[in-house]
Amino acid sequence: MTRELIMIDEDEAVSLAFHLLLTNDIRHLPVLSKGKPVGIITDRDLQEALIPSDPSRADQRSYHKIQNVKAKKIMTPNPVMIAPEAPIESAAQILLERKISCLPVKGSDGTLVGILTVTDLLRAFIEFMEAIGGSQRIDIVMKSSELEEVRLLLQRHGTIIISVGITAQDDLGRAVYSFRLKDAHPQNVIELLRKQGYSVLPG
Repeated sequence: MTRELIMIDEDEAVSLAFHLLLTNDIRHLPVLSKGKPVGIITDRDLQEALIPSDPSRADQRSYHKIQNVKAKKIMTPNPVMIAPEAPIESAAQILLERKISCLPVKGSDGTLVGILTVTDLLRAFIEFMEAIGGSQRIDIVMKSSELEEVRLLLQRHGTIIISVGITAQDDLGRAVYSFRLKDAHPQNVIELLRKQGYSVLPG
């Protein structure tokens, strides 16, 4: 998320919102009331707050800002917000389902601590793909109680774990744990795990 926030009070003029978005090259402007987030202004909100001076000439329209309008009049009120500790996949799901482009991040005291945008998610995705560029995947059938033991075993072997995925458990309480390992030698790791009695699926 972006932590260095540019914000505006709900009683400030729309012209200030326009200035902040333009000069800081941003698309989302959180709106505060008594220090707490109450809305958000986007570049689209500002476009809709502009009216054509000559609607009959659609090909040569010029626009002028509505005068004496406060930020709270054009903001999107009660925006969907998330907590800082929310999983990134949950944030992505909200953005997709709500068809929105940003999520204000609200701390436990109700104040704004950041803003998460689609651009932030794309950047994180690119960094993740770069991180797993030299990675390998190993699937192990085991119980959840064995996860920490396997993690320590791999760590002692000098293997770097990037991520761990899991499928639904079967009737015996087992699941397939997919380990994404950084720059590992898969065959060596598989042999190590099998010697310890773990069931490693063929790659």
